Amino acid sequence: MFIRHLKNLLWHLPQSIYWNFYYSFPSRKLKLIGVTGTDGKTTTCTLIQKLLEDSGVKCGVISTISSPGLHTTSPAPKDIHKIFSDYLKLGYTHVVCEVTSHALDQYRYWGCHFEVSVITNITHEHLDYHQNIENYTATKAKLFQQSSLAIVNHDDLNYKKLIKYIKIPKITYGVEKKSDITAKNIKLNPESMTFKIGQEKYLTDSNYEYQIYNILAAYAVFTKLGYDKKVFSQTIAHFPEAKGRREIIENSLNLKTVVDFAHTPHALKVTLNSLRKTSKGRLIVIFGATGGRDKSKRPIMGKNVSEIADVAIITADDTRNENIEDINRQIISGIDPKKSIEIDPTNPSIKKPKIFHFANIFNRQDAFNLAVKLSKAGDTIVACGKGHETTILHKNTEYPWSEAEAFRSAFRQKTQNV
Repeated sequence: MFIRHLKNLLWHLPQSIYWNFYYSFPSRKLKLIGVTGTDGKTTTCTLIQKLLEDSGVKCGVISTISSPGLHTTSPAPKDIHKIFSDYLKLGYTHVVCEVTSHALDQYRYWGCHFEVSVITNITHEHLDYHQNIENYTATKAKLFQQSSLAIVNHDDLNYKKLIKYIKIPKITYGVEKKSDITAKNIKLNPESMTFKIGQEKYLTDSNYEYQIYNILAAYAVFTKLGYDKKVFSQTIAHFPEAKGRREIIENSLNLKTVVDFAHTPHALKVTLNSLRKTSKGRLIVIFGATGGRDKSKRPIMGKNVSEIADVAIITADDTRNENIEDINRQIISGIDPKKSIEIDPTNPSIKKPKIFHFANIFNRQDAFNLAVKLSKAGDTIVACGKGHETTILHKNTEYPWSEAEAFRSAFRQKTQNV
């Protein structure tokens, strides 16, 4: 920790200071909105940007999927301030920034002030870097040292740990606990979700139950900035799509096939719970864990999936320099062997439909092929972890990859074998 802290002070901070001066502090001429948290950052950023655009505001975004020409969540300071400078030249007045804990720890947003900032939640992630949840929470809270207003999820399990770091005015939102902004009468159906905030009733075509938290966070930002609730109602009615987030892949097999970025224990849990509530047939999940990252979350991911899904195909994510055998074995260690059946890949079948089944498949395309092969009309298959990403990393090599194309290849194979 000491060495990392020293590196941040002597290497990362000077870079941030330099690029602020190089681009003449462009962030000072923009209204910045910060969004951090473990899950939901990208969706919340995308929704806030769309709400502002629909209100006539020229609003840019720096996020996992929307940074111009970049493929990282929080870019290096050189890139951040160039993006701000470019947005100014294009006449933008606002920018929504997805801010990671690594970015906060490494001073990437030094010199920036946020009009309002959100923490969506704090769950198990990046503990290889931060070592424990207390350090992770404290790092996330640094965003509020650069903000005028804090917006916080009151239902989050680490809410009490977080608020002790907040020294600025705050607004809470939630569903279960009494909050400044609360959603009530939440009703889910296969095509939409309805809910009330105060006396106002809203409808959205995003029928994932956990989406309500992203919507509430965006509502808090939008209304506190003084914009019209009518625009909010119109925008969420047709929820803005974020590539690789709840992305539906069409097919002719009468399957609901979904691509999602869920890659933490909590994200997997809430994503699968939402799909369970709107799925007619079995719920099949394709997932893995990244190599060279927090190993402690892997058994929890296995446990969460085994308790919700009917079938899991455990496979490769970005393995980096770890062996896929080791990664998958750690995931499988969280699955209760007394309540599950391992699928034989040489003769795959679902032996007892009411018991959780899983397969250990090293190649990700093979995992898609098996998931589709095992499926029946009416089933839901969700591929988690890669989302929008266009490459998959094994060792030090990036290979082209597309979750959507992996599904389509599996569809073709099944159709040809019928």
